[in-house]
Amino acid sequence: MEPTSVAPGGRASGGTATPEARHEPPQLSVRAEIALSWRRSAACGITPDKKAELPYDPDFDSDSRLLKAATPVVERLASSLADTSTSILLADRQARIVRRWVGEKPLYSALDNAHAAPGFAFAEEYAGTNGLGTVLEEARTVAVRGEEHYADFLRHLSCVGVPIHNPVTRAVEGVLDITCLADDYNPLIPALLSESVQHIETRLSHLSSPADVALVEAFTRARRLHRGAILGLNPNMILTNPIASGNLTPHDQAVLWDASTQLARTQRSEVSVDLTHGRYRVRCEPVTTGSHHPAGVVLYLDPIRPRHVSTGSHPSVTATSTGITPPAGRSPQWRRITTRIQELAQLPDPVAITGEPGSGKLYLAKYLHELSSPARGLRVFNAADPTETAPKNLIIRANETLGQGDNVIVRRIEYLPTQAQAQLRALAATSPHPTSASTTGRLIVTAQTTTHTNEWLEQALASYPHHLWVPPLAQHTEDIADLTPVLLTELAGQPTAHCSLPTLQALMRSPWPGNIAELRDALAAALNASDGQEIQPHHLPTWVLKRAHQRQLSVMDQSERELIIETLASVGNNRTQAARILGIGRATLYRKIRTLGISTAQELQMGLSDQLIGQSHCQVSRDRRGPAR
Repeated sequence: MEPTSVAPGGRASGGTATPEARHEPPQLSVRAEIALSWRRSAACGITPDKKAELPYDPDFDSDSRLLKAATPVVERLASSLADTSTSILLADRQARIVRRWVGEKPLYSALDNAHAAPGFAFAEEYAGTNGLGTVLEEARTVAVRGEEHYADFLRHLSCVGVPIHNPVTRAVEGVLDITCLADDYNPLIPALLSESVQHIETRLSHLSSPADVALVEAFTRARRLHRGAILGLNPNMILTNPIASGNLTPHDQAVLWDASTQLARTQRSEVSVDLTHGRYRVRCEPVTTGSHHPAGVVLYLDPIRPRHVSTGSHPSVTATSTGITPPAGRSPQWRRITTRIQELAQLPDPVAITGEPGSGKLYLAKYLHELSSPARGLRVFNAADPTETAPKNLIIRANETLGQGDNVIVRRIEYLPTQAQAQLRALAATSPHPTSASTTGRLIVTAQTTTHTNEWLEQALASYPHHLWVPPLAQHTEDIADLTPVLLTELAGQPTAHCSLPTLQALMRSPWPGNIAELRDALAAALNASDGQEIQPHHLPTWVLKRAHQRQLSVMDQSERELIIETLASVGNNRTQAARILGIGRATLYRKIRTLGISTAQELQMGLSDQLIGQSHCQVSRDRRGPAR
């Protein structure tokens, strides 16, 4: 393979660093796979001279299938390498080291200085180019020698990693790695590791559950007989053929899992479902083991009606008479929102819509206006804009507009002073009720609310007979599959722009603290970078990719994370007090803060840090692109 000359961040020619480029690796002629890994590392925001900040979680399953299969094999390998300047590392599919075997004792210090110890995760987004995380990214054997490491803290080492595949599903289960001092690299190491990995994979096949084996066999048979999209599902795995993997989003996979559960419960064999690319007939074939225990299902998908519109919303949804597209999304939470708006559209009462910044309050307010009284005029006042009108005049003009029979939206009422709030409450109290025949327009207000909402704002909101709370995007990320094509159509002005499946998956993995407005910003930047082509992951802003690569938490971990965040916020980020309230030691709290990816107190209380990062990467002002949804 031809070497590539790379300086990932503007290294000056001639080997001398400019002041701006001192954070970059030296100018080297490196192999193509190393150059590509460097670019990925830079995209994740890693600087080579940055102090190592690796996720640490020692609470791994010591009885896992990977450890059961690998331990005897690696112990034999370790005994043959005893008294050599080498170490053996076993990592799981998150690049977290779960076992370490060390030859000569002096090597312990070099490994510990590099955090190469059980519990530390070496995914590329944290550690840069290395013999664990890069192996998982490439899904093949990778050798990284000394200066080829992206991060300075690893350059005194050389390492070789070989992926360990599940022999049943062919998914990567982990990595077996040999690490030594940089000058002790031996070109025979890859062959030695490959032989050991073959033995580990053989042992894994013996440990595979009968259900998994039965499902893979049934799926393999189905692929030979059916030309359409096929999925194999059980609680442990999802198998797809190329047609299915190219057309089904993660949201679709969740829909299909629910469909298979429904079929099993009703003892039916077919059901019709709406997926991203249209409506499909799904035929379910149960799979059992040799002892007739359930092993999963194979699903056969046949299109009934392809979806010709580019939006991901429900097929029956159409735009209103003035072009306002209904809120896109099919999650239960979002459907409750749209159902509630349809109910409120039948009533003339004032409505308060609240939620986090960028969650879609104004868009929903306009949609409510269109559903309830499209023939009426609409006037929008922004209480947060001091150039628009004084608070006193805002109330007067809003009252006049309502009296003329037009609807009024008052945005950001939390910015109104106390007296103006009282006047607005009085205005809401005198607005028409369901039994009234008044021709007065409808009042709709929006407010940004958080966990720290002021008491006076809560009292102000209580004056409105109907209150609609808009959930943050993080609570319905499955709707990103539906929102993305709608937002892209708005941004591009035509329905041709679209994201690839890996891009959509990256978007759905991001937490989006700035909600739909931030998603729109990211898509605007990606649309500009893609230059009209299909949007790929590398077109996304780096801050989106970095978030998307963060470790996905279980439901229990997420609950624990939220509890710690709430506790830290309640005591002003005093970690000693927080540990006492939570009933854990301070050292344990520090470890959990790190492993659960909890931010600083400023970010916890204000939620601004990630939003500012995102805004700095979007060159077009949101005000010039129109309001957020």
